[in-house]
Amino acid sequence: MKIAQMLELESFSLVEPVFSDLIYQEMDDLMTEETGKAGKILVDEDDNPAVFAKTDERGVWTGCVTLYREPSLALIDLFEHFDWDMYQEDNETIHNAIREYYNKQLCDSTLPGADDLNPVRVQSIDTLLRKTVGTETDGVCLDCCCGTGVGFMVMKNQGMNPLAYDNDESLLARGIISGRLIPERTMWIDGRMINPFMKSMASLACGFMVGEIHSFNAPVWQEIITAACTASERVLFTTGTELEIKQVRSWVSDTGKKAEIFESDADPIYDRWVCYSE
Repeated sequence: MKIAQMLELESFSLVEPVFSDLIYQEMDDLMTEETGKAGKILVDEDDNPAVFAKTDERGVWTGCVTLYREPSLALIDLFEHFDWDMYQEDNETIHNAIREYYNKQLCDSTLPGADDLNPVRVQSIDTLLRKTVGTETDGVCLDCCCGTGVGFMVMKNQGMNPLAYDNDESLLARGIISGRLIPERTMWIDGRMINPFMKSMASLACGFMVGEIHSFNAPVWQEIITAACTASERVLFTTGTELEIKQVRSWVSDTGKKAEIFESDADPIYDRWVCYSE
């Protein structure tokens, strides 16, 4: 279901330019800089406000999303000055609709990257998951730095409930266009910022072929790995080299998780080394 449908609108736009902006309260300023004529508020099943929408004198509807941040006092005050209607949907439906809205914009404005799907790697990831986590079905399973979505596709095919994120919009566009990534379950964000977008802890976070990790980018990868560990109960990361996986294990251990590493014969290149925490 589209956000516009939830609010019984034919056309509707959000003021936040990109999905990753949704965590910043100053985005409310884009709504409050002009007055409105009437409004609509979408709340979740717990009556928490998720979307504020207003119309101007021309009948143009705009809105902002407060799923991942507290609405500002200025925003609340604005809506107290005109009549508004309330609508309600369950939390997951709203989240999916917001992600779909922004991924449509992403695909419309981004040149897709190259199609890098390797059928052999699909099978190797499938084998790796079955040997480690089994067919996880409880809770959300994160695909950290998902690229074009090969890991997401395998997890979904195994019956998991994956949620993907990456900071490379061209790879995400390719994954969505190719059907490996689902718009409702994909986020264009910096991997270091995953936690503000999670309402509850994921049961599993996977990062397939993280890296390449070098001295100059190791601090960034450490933050990405640490954030994924904080957002999930268990983690599984793969790298191409033993040196990289040992570095990953040290970062995982620093978060308090007990992790083991092993060499996998399923993929001699991309996912050769594995770090897994129960």
